[in-house]
Amino acid sequence: MRVFNASLSRTWQIGLSLLLLICTGMTYAQSDAGQDSNANDPPPRVARLAIANGDLGLLPAGSTEWTSADVNRPLTNGDKLSSGPDSRAELDLGGAALRIDGQSDIGILNLNGQTGQFELPRGSLNITVRNIDQGATYEIDTPTLAVVIDQPGSFRVDVPGDGNSTTVAVSDGLATVYGENNAQREIYSGRRYQFNNSTLSDVTVSDFVSGDAFDLWCNDRDTQEANDSSAQYVSNDMVGGDDLDNAGSWEEDEDYGDIWYPAVVGFGWAPYRFGHWAWIWPWGWTWIDNAPWGFAPYHYGRWAFIHQRWGWIPGPRQVRPIYAPALVAFVGMGAGHPVGWFPLGPRDVYSPWYHASRNYYTNVNLANIGVGRYNDQTALIDTIHNQYGLYQIGRAAPGNAYAYRNAPEALSAVSAQNFASARNVQNNLVQVNAQQLAAASMVAPTALQRPTTSSFGQPRLIDGRSLPSAGFNRQVVAVGRPAAAVSATASVSAGQPASNVRVLSVRPSTPVSSHAQVVGSAEIVRQPRFTPPQSAPQRVEQEAAESSPATLPQVPHFESAQQVPRYQPVTQSYAPREENPEQDRFETAERSHQYVPEQRPPEINPSYQPYQRPDFARPEQQGRGGEEMHPQSAPRGRESAPAPSRGEGHP
Repeated sequence: MRVFNASLSRTWQIGLSLLLLICTGMTYAQSDAGQDSNANDPPPRVARLAIANGDLGLLPAGSTEWTSADVNRPLTNGDKLSSGPDSRAELDLGGAALRIDGQSDIGILNLNGQTGQFELPRGSLNITVRNIDQGATYEIDTPTLAVVIDQPGSFRVDVPGDGNSTTVAVSDGLATVYGENNAQREIYSGRRYQFNNSTLSDVTVSDFVSGDAFDLWCNDRDTQEANDSSAQYVSNDMVGGDDLDNAGSWEEDEDYGDIWYPAVVGFGWAPYRFGHWAWIWPWGWTWIDNAPWGFAPYHYGRWAFIHQRWGWIPGPRQVRPIYAPALVAFVGMGAGHPVGWFPLGPRDVYSPWYHASRNYYTNVNLANIGVGRYNDQTALIDTIHNQYGLYQIGRAAPGNAYAYRNAPEALSAVSAQNFASARNVQNNLVQVNAQQLAAASMVAPTALQRPTTSSFGQPRLIDGRSLPSAGFNRQVVAVGRPAAAVSATASVSAGQPASNVRVLSVRPSTPVSSHAQVVGSAEIVRQPRFTPPQSAPQRVEQEAAESSPATLPQVPHFESAQQVPRYQPVTQSYAPREENPEQDRFETAERSHQYVPEQRPPEINPSYQPYQRPDFARPEQQGRGGEEMHPQSAPRGRESAPAPSRGEGHP
């Protein structure tokens, strides 16, 4: 009977995978009625797996098979990552970095342009927010509480193996934790909080004065990323832009503006040749490059072959980046023949092989075509709209619309089987001469190779520990609602719930009493969070606001949003602290009277007008769909730590 149950479970998993492949294959069908809907556009941002040390497993959204966690893998809603002992990983989020220690599990619940929501069922996580748009948030959901961050800073979250408590350490910054029964409290810089229940009523507060090897590693990484010279060429929100500094050099070209050239490439190198393809929902076929720097140049901007070498041209720095799975065009040679592709040139228009509204189609091109001497914005937009007409009816753009259509040195090709099996391209290249290339036809999005069960990623090389086929079953609590894609692509096994996330019922800014035990010189706080007295009209406005969920303000798609000042890491030595009871009591008394200046309340965004391209110093050059809003994203000013009640925190 045991063998029969195992076989049945395996059959169930395979059936779910095949059902997902059928559903994802239907995304190729592009009807005129639904094509202009922004609702199904993919998110403009992903997380990049920037560091993968040790035993790491990746469970892609919709899959029941754990795959290899490859560096440069784009991670999105529904993806899960698990680390073994002595392992570490870093996720690059553009304006933030999220890192995990060994024996930790994380999942992406909602990642878009305004929200970064993650689950941590167990283990240790550090998140450093360097810059953040007003109204945007990051959220860490654990079995006992949810941490919401809306300003720069550095935070560590720990969940023990039993999941019965959560510890949050604030190296720098300010955040809010939420628990059951509408419990919520501020957490402050320089403190460590251990919450022993989900109502936040049992909490131990101590000074954050020492750290372990994981803290030191995170601090070193923050220091490295703070010294990023590429920020003068690319947007601070561009994922992977930090890795360009040590891998190449920037030069200014009179025709194309700033160009980045990789320092060391091998013989026969060309963009999109040294790596592999994987099927990542909702974009479909996605390029994963082998080079340590190989993320930003393959998902943003354009490539150009200048003076016998390849250079990368980023999109306009003032425009918010929009991620693309691969900026290439495909050619085919008929059924059963190889699949080929080449990089898009400086003024080539990108036609996605997944659903795209007219708004998305236009913006993903405008955001990734750089400054150029001959770029005529009006002509470019006309070209984009014309090619969108072809895209709507499933036709490929003509070959003469691409700079490198007839350049064999730009073309890479593999068999259809190798293409769909996530195999390394450079080891399976098929030689195509100029005559064969000229006879090949441009491939429309609907004609691309269909995915198979091996398309989600390469197999794990380390298989020393078992990983749950259905992902993480431990329940976590959340403030924000996970993206719809998380439930749509959930890998559900028999007897398991469709989601392990329970959304809390939270009313913003409701005072909650919190009782704490003090350790060291930290304060005991047992009084509600201070709320300034309100006039009658203010109370009416607050009651009206509390009657409906809080929402994120809309940010114009491609104008630079107002940002909180960029985070600068604090150098920490983690020297052991000498015991001095008298000094501890003195510092406790002094801290209760300290004043933390309030931030100026953020201004409400201007009216939502269509994007108007800003003028640049160079000649004219040549954009995001609706997103689910976070219920706790209303901007808040910085508050000082509440003073302890009389007699508390003192001997």
